Amino acid sequence: MLVLSRKLNETIVINGDIRITVVGLRGNHVRLGIEAPDSVGIFRQELWDRAGTGDEARSASQVSSCS
Repeated sequence: MLVLSRKLNETIVINGDIRITVVGLRGNHVRLGIEAPDSVGIFRQELWDRAGTGDEARSASQVSSCS
């Protein structure tokens, strides 16, 4: 696992087409903004665990993208 430190409004770029930006800090909570191609699934860990892997997890991404 790579561990990086970022400040508010700083960005990490992955593979040239995925950007993760720190958009908010409040106490122990960090808000992240993620820009990625539509073909990249983005999941919160607890939804991924609940849904399992494969097609079920892809369906969960619709729920996680709204939260």
